Amino acid sequence: MSAARAQLPELQRSIDRLARAVRALRAHRDGATSVVLRQALLRRGLLWKKVVHNGCVLPRTRKGRDECYQLLHHYSFRLFLRDVIKHRQRFGISDLQHYCSAATARRYLDWLIDRRLVRRTGRRYHLAVDTHSFGSTLEWFVASVLEKEYGIPAVWNVRLDAARGGGDYDVIGFQDGACIYVETKSSPPRNIETRQIHAFFDRLETLRPQVAIFLNDTQLRMGDKIAVLFAAELQQRLGRRMQRRRVERLSGELFTIGGQVFIANSDPDLADNLGVCLAHYFRGQGFHMDGGA
Repeated sequence: MSAARAQLPELQRSIDRLARAVRALRAHRDGATSVVLRQALLRRGLLWKKVVHNGCVLPRTRKGRDECYQLLHHYSFRLFLRDVIKHRQRFGISDLQHYCSAATARRYLDWLIDRRLVRRTGRRYHLAVDTHSFGSTLEWFVASVLEKEYGIPAVWNVRLDAARGGGDYDVIGFQDGACIYVETKSSPPRNIETRQIHAFFDRLETLRPQVAIFLNDTQLRMGDKIAVLFAAELQQRLGRRMQRRRVERLSGELFTIGGQVFIANSDPDLADNLGVCLAHYFRGQGFHMDGGA
């Protein structure tokens, strides 16, 4: 027993060295991903100005971020987190029960407190992160889904120099020779207006991605308003040529324009809906028995 105890310090040092090596490998991988994506954008004649990651509600540790990633898969947690951000300066548990039960709200809140993202002041709570929007956290989650679920290296909240429609691109990834762009919206469809759809198409004109997904994190219908706004924008830009670029229902509340541009919500699942859009594009590039390419 004493011999085993004597070996513990050396074992701990070995564990520490291994942990440092893993951190270094992860940092190298992340840096390599940034270089590859930056070069891919340069080949498109686009200058990656900078990446801005402010206002993201994420733990600092990798373990905490892995836990957060799993929680963000739940629509109820994403809605809960929006309520936390909405009432960020002062709130109680009753302010967080609009979309989940009291027990679930308490479990989510305890997790935020344990990760030091929320702090308690008397009987009330406040958010410990300086943010006014769920947008950055949603962008991080979508980029993580592309990487973890579909093997697509991605960056989020990228600013391109002199880009039309505004220089901020929510999520950009490259895989199999394709540029994938995802624009994320956390507001309900009623808050999305023509100017945002117009800016989305301006960004497409600048980036020229093979795949573009307009992703609204909602379980409300997209056909009632968003698809209609897209059709109107196409009519304005294309006129009579619109017949070549029509908004067509893919399945459920997923829509496509020419098999490359997609409109998606998060019903029944955000990550799965992204996968449906990606599969529709990539399978469309493959062999068809009818002779198509």
